[in-house]
Amino acid sequence: MVSALTILELDEMAARWASYSDLAQALRHRAAEPEAMLRELFSRITFNILVGNTDDHARNHSAFWDGENLRLTPAYDISPMLRTGGEASQAMIIGDETDHFRLSQVAGCVERAHLYQLAQSEARQIVDYQLDVIESQFEDVCDIAELPAEPRARLRQVVPHWFALEGYTRSSPSVGSRS
Repeated sequence: MVSALTILELDEMAARWASYSDLAQALRHRAAEPEAMLRELFSRITFNILVGNTDDHARNHSAFWDGENLRLTPAYDISPMLRTGGEASQAMIIGDETDHFRLSQVAGCVERAHLYQLAQSEARQIVDYQLDVIESQFEDVCDIAELPAEPRARLRQVVPHWFALEGYTRSSPSVGSRS
């Protein structure tokens, strides 16, 4: 298993320059199933944003390495951050070397879907699906985690956070969605 920091050949001092688009490039060249890995990577970026996980630094992403191919490990260390303010940024850069985009907004991710070899329509399907799952499974997940009523209500107010959805219009809003 190797971290994204290792895959990107960055040391701890350069970690703030780690980017998802560079990780996508590495997966394009070293994954056995690059299309699937890029789709998964994009999905993880948008999920982190939707649940308020801004602690998505390069040590919190990794891949299995068999000496020939990379394959993303299961996601881990996802920690929704309750915040009362608006703007937030992801730890890793989402955009490329020309824009260094890292805002916690799915609209910006959709605009950059090409970096992950996705059409914007595919990117929107991913985000819409995630929003549907968050909406439909929120209470069940809180029940499994045995989250008490007060923290559950606070979390419900910010998952997904309004800033994450700023500028994003769902392709086909589901009934009862908060788009």
